[in-house]
Amino acid sequence: MMNGSIIWYLQRISSLFVLTYTIWLFSSFRSFDGTFLGWDLLTSSIVFRLFTTITIISILMHAFIGLWTVGTDYLTSRTLGFLSYRLANYADLIRNSYQILFVFLGLIFIIIVLIVIWI
Repeated sequence: MMNGSIIWYLQRISSLFVLTYTIWLFSSFRSFDGTFLGWDLLTSSIVFRLFTTITIISILMHAFIGLWTVGTDYLTSRTLGFLSYRLANYADLIRNSYQILFVFLGLIFIIIVLIVIWI
């Protein structure tokens, strides 16, 4: 079970972190000379790699909280019962499958990004 105020703060902090990263990235591009060497120097720096990794984790946390909220709000027997009584009987299965799917996709995403950033 997630605590509502902690979720609220995590959602806001993660969005501020992504905003900070975006501003930093655009300012880095402004000082970027447009050559391959400049791009290689930017993307191979430890600051870029760490900041990008933390930002990707923040994005996934932000997405997980948002998708979890959608699942717990709308994939219930009550709300699915408006569509179909039979569908309402499978609300827990649908919600759990939905959560497993986006956790699985998030793990695939983070693995691919970490491979691209660090290897």
